[in-house]
Amino acid sequence: MILAAPVWAQEDATREAEEGRARFEQKCTVCHTNGGGDHIGPDLAGVTARRSREWLRQFILQPDRLLADGDAVAVELLNKYNGMPMPNLGLAADDVEEILAYLAGPGAGTGATGRAGGREPQPAPDMLLAQSAILYTFLAITALIVIVFAVVVSSTRTPTAVDVASAYRLRRVLFSIALVLVAGVAIVTLPRAPYAREGTAADRIVYVAARQYDFVFSDEPIVTADDIARSRRIESLQLPAGELVEFRVTSLDVTHGFGIYGPERQLLVQTQAMPGYVNRLLVRLNRPGPYLALCMEYCAGGHHLMQASFTVDDAKPIASHRTQPPSIAR
Repeated sequence: MILAAPVWAQEDATREAEEGRARFEQKCTVCHTNGGGDHIGPDLAGVTARRSREWLRQFILQPDRLLADGDAVAVELLNKYNGMPMPNLGLAADDVEEILAYLAGPGAGTGATGRAGGREPQPAPDMLLAQSAILYTFLAITALIVIVFAVVVSSTRTPTAVDVASAYRLRRVLFSIALVLVAGVAIVTLPRAPYAREGTAADRIVYVAARQYDFVFSDEPIVTADDIARSRRIESLQLPAGELVEFRVTSLDVTHGFGIYGPERQLLVQTQAMPGYVNRLLVRLNRPGPYLALCMEYCAGGHHLMQASFTVDDAKPIASHRTQPPSIAR
């Protein structure tokens, strides 16, 4: 006689698989699909049948350690997928069990999460006045340079005597004009540069750790991948409009860019995320709405998917924290 599993057990398994699906879409779909074919990494449909659960647990928890130990399967996958190692995602043991439950579930491998990144395309927003002004100024200067070069090229067709003294006088005048213009622009714009100054106290400090292909927000400094498991990650960052925020940005692997784009997808501020160094980006976001942080330094095949979002709201901010236990820190 075969007894069916209790209803409560089936409900728990379903809930675990759903949580695993959400975790998979959040952390894994940058590099993997589940039934949509190979991407940056392998298609994971049916992986729980191809690999043992114990090996999958170890590899998802600490892929860097398995590679360092020379695990044959891990090394084979590294060589097969262009030498691009899977990063340590700082997942907790419970996260891994949820992901495995999803991958082993009856709905796995259907291609529902087959499109890399799991993100819907966004409509192109209208350019703001400042963006349009910068674009048209750039085009006008470019056209002027092309005209100058065209005149110079045309003038060289007919040999003529050149008054060197007059030419040098003109060059000094043009250089002086350019110097004055550059100095004027610097004087006007540098005081508004969004970088922390000595003695500046921000209303809120957000620590940002960049890694392929992810930005991690936290209330605590993150220096290594193991810190991600111990630190309080901010899963949903909300900031009040007008608050002075300091983003302290670093990288856990290679150099990335950290650019903040506003609700109209206009670039507001940027800095570099550099291994072993913290850049302080001070900014006051006055307009409510959705914001994006995008990588502005090409970091590999998944560069275009490397992004994080946060919200600026008129209401009091609610930071949804998820404290991950140090279960994978050895």
